[in-house]
Amino acid sequence: MSSEANKQVVLEAIDGATDRKNQVHRVMAQGDFVVTHATTTLPEGGQAAVFDLWQIADGQITGHWGDHEAIVEQTANGHTQVDGVAVIDTTADTDATRRVAEETVRTILVDNDFSDVEHYLAGESYIQHNPRFADGVSGLGAALGELAKSGKSLKYSDVLDVVAEGDFAYLRSVGVFAGADFVFHDLFRVADGRAVEHWDVMVAR
Repeated sequence: MSSEANKQVVLEAIDGATDRKNQVHRVMAQGDFVVTHATTTLPEGGQAAVFDLWQIADGQITGHWGDHEAIVEQTANGHTQVDGVAVIDTTADTDATRRVAEETVRTILVDNDFSDVEHYLAGESYIQHNPRFADGVSGLGAALGELAKSGKSLKYSDVLDVVAEGDFAYLRSVGVFAGADFVFHDLFRVADGRAVEHWDVMVAR
């Protein structure tokens, strides 16, 4: 099936498959995988930002991984966890986008190498939707520094999945935050060879 057909399978099944009401903001597909980024109403009440990764075979959902974080009213960057650019630029080079996003995560978050961060992130124009971090590379650096000082260091150990389409790339990774094992869902929008916008969900395993 085509990527568009796989997307449709997920969009038609998402509420029933997750047992919650979802407002999907972004949907992307590559090969047998579909990623949805949504705001969801949880069964117990309250709103959350959620990433779901779906595996499709012969028009059916055969695998699903997903996590959510509560919506935060006041964020460090002034953005919400789900706003920003939502339309995929399908003319962008998907392979290049995938490469940039994976190199960004592996260099900065797996290797903790900040020596040339502006090679990967779009300087002070970098738009951040993680509620803990301000915009720009300065906001990211300051927040990570403060976390480290307080004993809450953040380090990824492995990238499990990468799905890219056009100028968007999603990665599911594992690692440690504040001494606990975490799963990380990161979505990047890439332009001119660098990540220009970032959304994520991070949850303890």
